[in-house]
Amino acid sequence: MYIRDLEYYQQLILQKNFSKVAAFFNVSQPTISAAIKRLEEELATQLVVRDHSHNDLYITLAGEQLNKHANQILNEWAVTKDEISRLNNDQITLGLPPIIRNYYFTQIASQLNSLELLHNIQTIESGSNDLRKALLHGKIDIALLGSDEPLSYKSLITKEFARHPFKIFVSKTHPLAAQKAVHFADLKGLPFILLNESFVHTQAISKLANRNHMRLNPVFRSTDVNLVLNMVAANLGISFLASITQDQRTDVVALDLLDDNQPEFITSIAYRTAHVLTPAQKNILELLDKHLAPK
Repeated sequence: MYIRDLEYYQQLILQKNFSKVAAFFNVSQPTISAAIKRLEEELATQLVVRDHSHNDLYITLAGEQLNKHANQILNEWAVTKDEISRLNNDQITLGLPPIIRNYYFTQIASQLNSLELLHNIQTIESGSNDLRKALLHGKIDIALLGSDEPLSYKSLITKEFARHPFKIFVSKTHPLAAQKAVHFADLKGLPFILLNESFVHTQAISKLANRNHMRLNPVFRSTDVNLVLNMVAANLGISFLASITQDQRTDVVALDLLDDNQPEFITSIAYRTAHVLTPAQKNILELLDKHLAPK
């Protein structure tokens, strides 16, 4: 079986037309026909039915079944090519959410540099939800991820290294700034400045809102943590962020939540079960484990 035959077949499922598939790949129509015939002979079944009288094409049940597997096979092939390319270039892609990057990665950057590993690392920075998908799809090798529940995926090896509470962030001039803690229900109707859906914060605050039978009032969402804090400092709204976001800012105040059974910001190291670690990647994992493991 040829990978290219599956690529032709996958596109035929979408286009339902041999001529259009041939044009898409810039090959002749007989090339596409031969590829489909090879697949049918190898699988001993008919995959497509061509209705010449109505110039139409139908996919058989066997064809639909092959399409489901073809998607997985082609995805794994793409992952394999990406991984081998990075291996050949001695490149390591590390997924870093902004909050974890700011709090943790700076702690280990000097050690990575002393081991001459820092220059091999290409960081991919986004929210943990997006990074988890990228990791599962083989776009990155290792990730430091945030979650509101322990990560549990058969295709991922994960190791939790810390848990932090979520807090409510307000401007130092906000009426709530004089308080040390609040119940989430006390925030009903207040405008929120939030991180967008690529961040795990979205799931965590939704859980609290549902438990308190509240409808959130998000007036602005962003991927930029600093922008969120700047807007909070300007008293344009309040926010819901992991406690490690606070850093050394003096223009915002972080309030504890008094609710029972609150979600936590769980930080973990993760990489794919099927990924063969290079010596450099093993060194990075050992370093991460050494410096990020609970003391």
